[in-house]
Amino acid sequence: MKQIGLLLILPIVFALSCGTAPEPQGSGTQAEQPEPAAEPVQTAPPEQPVQPVAPPEEKVFDPQSITDEMFANTKADVQALIADLNRIIRARNFNGWVAYLAETYYREISSAAFLEERTDELYKRDQIVAQNTGRDPRLVQKKNLRTARDYFENVVVPSRSNDRMDEIDFLSENRVRAYTVDTRGTRLILYDLELIDKMWKIIN
Repeated sequence: MKQIGLLLILPIVFALSCGTAPEPQGSGTQAEQPEPAAEPVQTAPPEQPVQPVAPPEEKVFDPQSITDEMFANTKADVQALIADLNRIIRARNFNGWVAYLAETYYREISSAAFLEERTDELYKRDQIVAQNTGRDPRLVQKKNLRTARDYFENVVVPSRSNDRMDEIDFLSENRVRAYTVDTRGTRLILYDLELIDKMWKIIN
């Protein structure tokens, strides 16, 4: 009986001793490691609103800024210029006439569109002249203007060789408009001029 009791107790003791044995290192459930902290998200700085750039203020020309002396000197200079132009035009001096033109104006009168318009105007004018002198306007030959020289010979020479300048207006500090005054007191525009490299040049 003692042997049977001993046999029954031994498995129980063995089982208890196994249950309380220390766990070998590296086995079983591992302790939870703390998660690494998340890197802060880099945020772009807020965009600054684009400030609109205001256009530069255009300086308004004040005619009162022109002194009496400047007005008188300019008027005398323009009168002398137009007198010289009259002589050049009467002499049919194309190159001399071109020397008084601003480059922009010379390009304009050399353009196909400008010459075409002047061709039509000249044709209509010649027809009116023919009718007023008793000729058949249908027989008038159309003169085609193809170059600035054609314009000079057929339009400028017949109409601009005896200009008389009576008045001027300042359009800006370096631009003037020259007028002639007809018998009825009406001011007719002769030229728009601009002071370029200290010389008055025709711009229109």
